[in-house]
Amino acid sequence: MSNDVMHSALTPRRQESRGPRAHTHARAEVLRMLKDDHRSAKAAFREFDRLDAEIDADVCESIIRQTCVELEVHSRLEEDVFYPAVRTALAQTGLIDDAEVEHQTMTMLLDQVRSLSPGDARQAATFRVLGEYLKHHIKEEEGEMFRQIAHARLDWVRLHEDMLTRRHELVVVLEEHAGVPFEADGAFPLAPAFKAPSARAGHPS
Repeated sequence: MSNDVMHSALTPRRQESRGPRAHTHARAEVLRMLKDDHRSAKAAFREFDRLDAEIDADVCESIIRQTCVELEVHSRLEEDVFYPAVRTALAQTGLIDDAEVEHQTMTMLLDQVRSLSPGDARQAATFRVLGEYLKHHIKEEEGEMFRQIAHARLDWVRLHEDMLTRRHELVVVLEEHAGVPFEADGAFPLAPAFKAPSARAGHPS
């Protein structure tokens, strides 16, 4: 990632012709992007919990592979751009410190999941632990951090631009290496296969 992208949100430009409405819209878009990622991840973990690891082994493997990639994109986007910018705008940075430590734990769990073979009961168990940990992280982030920064003095337009740029960089690299598809705007799709087993006999919807 270029230094320009990394530091631009930390050094807000003069407002130029961008008025309050543009910043309000950009702030909403930044938070929507992150919340959409959260919803996608939580939906994937919910679907995984409905599956039988043996009967639905292929679908379970697909969910694990895609979710790990999506979480890596989301985590690195926050660590590289969002958290550094927010840190400059908060009088108390404890929430950012906590979030960064939680990311370290999630990275450790992601590495453990990836190190285990598909079909290994330990992989499914570790993936479920990751899901529970993620739900806790999301609750704190959306309930506390997002609320505190809602009126923070940030160049939201520039932050939104930088997040879109960094997201594109991450998606291009990870899509190529992991073979996981993303939407044209870098959004995380729920693969159709995620919902298929629920319609089968023995799988409640």
